[in-house]
Amino acid sequence: MLSSVFFNILKNAVRHNDKEDIEIDIAVTEDMGTVTVQIADNGPGIPDSQKEAVFGKGEQGLKSPGTGMGLYLVATLVTSYGGEVWIEDNDPEGAVFLVELPKAR
Repeated sequence: MLSSVFFNILKNAVRHNDKEDIEIDIAVTEDMGTVTVQIADNGPGIPDSQKEAVFGKGEQGLKSPGTGMGLYLVATLVTSYGGEVWIEDNDPEGAVFLVELPKAR
């Protein structure tokens, strides 16, 4: 099910990007007990007021063709694995989705 987490984040990064040249950068960092995957895009970004709300069940933007279930599924699955997911601003534009998961034992 972990593949669904990254599929949904990547699908949204493409679907909601208004640029002709879509850029997505993926980085992985490892800490003592966790692994963090960062998925950064060059899209329009997500306003601070929406960064938590986009993970709500059925939550979708006004221009979104989706069902509002993709990022809800992301949050639900990441939480079920004992992890966290959040969004930060990308510099100079876009969003960065961070998925932090505990290392397998």
